[in-house]
Amino acid sequence: MGRDHILSAPWVLAFLMGLAGCGVEPRSRTVVVVVFDALHAGHVHHLGYERETTPNLDLLAQEGVTFLRALAPAPYTVASTASLMTGLVPQRHRVLRSFGSHLKPLGVTLAETLHDAGWQCFGATGNANAGKLTGITGGFDQWVEAYEGKGPGDAPFLPRGDGTFVHMVAPDWWVGHLKDILEQRDPKRDAFIYLHVLQPHSPYAPPERLLARFADPDYISSWSDEKEPTGFRAGSTSPLVRANKGQIPMNDADREYTRALYDASLLWGDEALGNMISLLRDKGLWDSSWLVVTSDHGEAFWQHGLWGHNDHLYEEMLHVPLVVRAPGDTLPKGTRVTGLVSPMDLFPSFMQWLDLPQVPDLDGQPLDPVIRGSAAKNRSMVLQSNGNRPDVGRTGEATKLIVGRGEGQGELRVQRYDLTQDPGEQSPLEGQPDEQVLARLVALMGSLEGYIAKEFERAEHKRVLRAHLELQLASELALDQAMQALGLKIPVGHAQRELRAAAGDLADVSALLEALGYGGDTEE
Repeated sequence: MGRDHILSAPWVLAFLMGLAGCGVEPRSRTVVVVVFDALHAGHVHHLGYERETTPNLDLLAQEGVTFLRALAPAPYTVASTASLMTGLVPQRHRVLRSFGSHLKPLGVTLAETLHDAGWQCFGATGNANAGKLTGITGGFDQWVEAYEGKGPGDAPFLPRGDGTFVHMVAPDWWVGHLKDILEQRDPKRDAFIYLHVLQPHSPYAPPERLLARFADPDYISSWSDEKEPTGFRAGSTSPLVRANKGQIPMNDADREYTRALYDASLLWGDEALGNMISLLRDKGLWDSSWLVVTSDHGEAFWQHGLWGHNDHLYEEMLHVPLVVRAPGDTLPKGTRVTGLVSPMDLFPSFMQWLDLPQVPDLDGQPLDPVIRGSAAKNRSMVLQSNGNRPDVGRTGEATKLIVGRGEGQGELRVQRYDLTQDPGEQSPLEGQPDEQVLARLVALMGSLEGYIAKEFERAEHKRVLRAHLELQLASELALDQAMQALGLKIPVGHAQRELRAAAGDLADVSALLEALGYGGDTEE
């Protein structure tokens, strides 16, 4: 019997029809979001950078959608990552400070929403500012803090060559961790995986084989002192911070070497991305997987006189890559989108793409209308920088307005840019901005200054309470030991001792204080 006859046999047709109607379980879906910390879009090759820093991301862009102007709402991790997770601007989720702010009850996260819909959720971070300290990890079945460790024996921390270790894990670790997740997940359930990779964030510590592609082999640091006898070098951030403050000099060769370190660190992270993609393919998951690559903020290299991030609202600190690869033909492949978008748009976008109910009152907007060309034009975004007295701003498709304060409590600094004619923001426009917009930004800046001042007061209050608690627990422990030495029975029921046993240590101050009845951060 020929092949055509076999396929047309009645029993075969009946079997195939039965498969279609008997509820055969569809393949589970996988959503992987990879955040490369401090990745400025200006250093991505397929976005126009001359160096080949991102070969795997470039290939991924050919299979997905590239958003050419994706902006973080803040140039620092703690606020921007909370925006990605909640779909809210920083002024609403109010996770504004490292090691002090905590997600308010208003914030519902992407992971919580997916978890409630039956998804398994896995997360890991290489940056403490994007982890459990800020309260953004709700909804994750598993959450790993990849920076935790006590010393050089706690691999995979990276050696600096002088006997000390930088506080990050190597990119290869993330590939292994993704492999572990894929092997332990329930294959019958949908899975959401969030990986916050610290590279290319400082301290830049790429392997020599990658640094050699970009760095001048004859480079010698122009400066050194007793604190930094080797001057500017891989794995050390301190000289760059000191140069920002004007404490030490830098020349053009030092700056170019710093850029080379950053680019090599980015290439190192991109290698891991390629291995993650290969892993998804090898596991047979690629055809049913979403893969998103973005960043929490950018990185400045002296475009406006400073290195790093946190401080200003210029494009180099806010402009991030955003590439979304979807399974099948869900999204048009190789598309490049010019409209203003943000990583905080991912929350409502996945609600739409995964056929889940939209969460009301989000600041993020679904990306699909932007991709299809049906989104409303002239979108604007509110921005804010880090610090006790943050700059605030508003940007649209073509213009940006930045408001800050001068030295001390000086006069307002108002800067307005035409981004179409001056994308590098080097020539502020003359004349006054719209009075109503300016007044609103000034009012926002004042309210943020007041709120952050209260946050500092609360943090100081917590610090005092923690010191008091530590002394109390230490004195109780000493008393217990003295009573044991005398053969006396130790009293039970002491709330502090029970708390100490339950907590294990005093690292999670917020939980300890809450258990003692002091409460956590609340609206005032």
